[in-house]
Amino acid sequence: MLEIFQYEFMQNAFIVWIILSILWPIIGVFLIIRRYTMISDTLSHSSLTWVILWLSSGYSPMITTLVYSVFSAVVIEKLRLSKRLAWDMVLALFLAFNLAIVATMVSLNNKFMINISSYLFGSISLVSKSDVNLIIVLAIIILLVLFFIKDALIKVTYDEDNAEASGINTKLINLIFIILVSMLITLAIPITGILLLSVLIILPVIVSTQISRSFKSTIVIAEIISILSVISWITISYYFDISASWIISFILLWFFAVFFLFSIFFRRVK
Repeated sequence: MLEIFQYEFMQNAFIVWIILSILWPIIGVFLIIRRYTMISDTLSHSSLTWVILWLSSGYSPMITTLVYSVFSAVVIEKLRLSKRLAWDMVLALFLAFNLAIVATMVSLNNKFMINISSYLFGSISLVSKSDVNLIIVLAIIILLVLFFIKDALIKVTYDEDNAEASGINTKLINLIFIILVSMLITLAIPITGILLLSVLIILPVIVSTQISRSFKSTIVIAEIISILSVISWITISYYFDISASWIISFILLWFFAVFFLFSIFFRRVK
């Protein structure tokens, strides 16, 4: 099976998948607790707008998508803070706006549909060596920022009003967090694809919550499950030519079914 790593594109894919599998649970646990799960879906689908613009410009897809994704995150957070619209309305409007742009551009030029298919489903061939280096740098930035704001972020996540009363700048923490989410989405889009990206961020944590009993154990179990899913995909991909994001999603769903049934049996025995 190690023969698969003789190819540079597989080495790049493996590095990126491992990095993503580490980052998903750390970000995903906060998204679930804060009930922000739809933000990852909105940002990933909104990034499709910039992918199409990149296809007609010739600039680096990673950089341009990062800029647009961060910009989108900031706009969404500002709209949420305005309180003129409900949170779900903001996400729905933003998603509708971007998908309308995508639909218009695709209808004007059918070649875009062919080009964006790889970004919809993900492709290991889209990640170059320079992209891997950029992904490593961005991943380190995400981890470092999370490390420095973790205490404040946990307080804001569980009780934003009390966190603000204790002197924490909740607006800044929320803004930083949503920017980190947009950065993670940018890292993942080329290799995971847009359609299943939000699922891959959320599923490891959902699986973990079936048997975990604390915040820390939820993250630890989710990390193990996430990394095991990626390693399992490497094994399966050696024998079958199947999109990685689809296989990993099925593996995570299998984990969920097993853990869910185990938790039900454990409660009955108890």
